Amino acid sequence: MKRTFIGVLVLLFAACTGSITLSQELEVAPVSGGTSMVLSLDDLRDLGETELRTGNEFVDGERLFRGPLVRDVLRHAGADNATLVRLTAANDYQVEIAAEEFMKYEVILALSMDGVPLSMRDKGPIWVIYPISSHAELQDPVFNNRLIWQLVKLEYR
Repeated sequence: MKRTFIGVLVLLFAACTGSITLSQELEVAPVSGGTSMVLSLDDLRDLGETELRTGNEFVDGERLFRGPLVRDVLRHAGADNATLVRLTAANDYQVEIAAEEFMKYEVILALSMDGVPLSMRDKGPIWVIYPISSHAELQDPVFNNRLIWQLVKLEYR
């Protein structure tokens, strides 16, 4: 009990001083278990970055996002034939998306906005971004629910 209380105090102190940092990695794994991989932000950048100018309900106006395409991350993981992708945020928020969506649209794992790396405060370090401004059908609230920030896990089946 005493150890738990001290742990909570340490976390509160860290939160107040701003010293808590979100993992700078993304776990990519099959839904059914099996071999997973962990990609650092540098690994994600090495997959190639796409620039996407778009708006959404969480930013003012259109912003320039930059990061790898989700389909390239899936390809890198050997999941070219995936049918379903489950995305999980740091707060355990999850959404399941048909993988074909990532082939149809240029959905990115944004690592920066307007040239500045995404911080926790700015929904980073990894934020799923759809090209909402470019496609009328994506301007449905359903797609805003897929703009997962602080992404920590991508699972596929």
